[in-house]
Amino acid sequence: MCSSVSKFLIAICVTLLIAVAPVHASPEAPKGSVAEREALDRKATNLYQQVFSPFCPGRSLNDCPSSKAAELKDQMRAELEAGKAPEVILNEVIQKFGEQYRAVPQFSGVGMFVWLVPIGFVALGLVVAVGVSVSRKRSSPTPATSPTPALSADEERKIQEELSKLE
Repeated sequence: MCSSVSKFLIAICVTLLIAVAPVHASPEAPKGSVAEREALDRKATNLYQQVFSPFCPGRSLNDCPSSKAAELKDQMRAELEAGKAPEVILNEVIQKFGEQYRAVPQFSGVGMFVWLVPIGFVALGLVVAVGVSVSRKRSSPTPATSPTPALSADEERKIQEELSKLE
């Protein structure tokens, strides 16, 4: 019984070593804690999504499978790891490839128009919806003011005849 317990413990230790070994053995893993690497990954992904790929028309740099895009992403990530601000990296990429590769418009000039028009349409839609709702409430009769019309004796007799035919 003691040997089966010791075999079980050895198996658990070996499994843990195998599971942990690749994390420590990876030479390409960035230095720092897991939280720091995850934060850097989020920053890099956010940065890649702010640029249209010069190598894959209509796709963000994040979604482009091109090897040239991978090189550009690696360069941008290396600059992030070196401590360069994401805004500076973005501006350098836009300066190199052109303003048409900016996926998120700036909040100035024509870019301000691009940001404000959708907000204006949403506000206008809300105003119209509230106006329609208020006008419907005013024009709809309340249950107390609209009595149900009474059926005449002839209509009542016809309904009863039709119901008896169904049975």
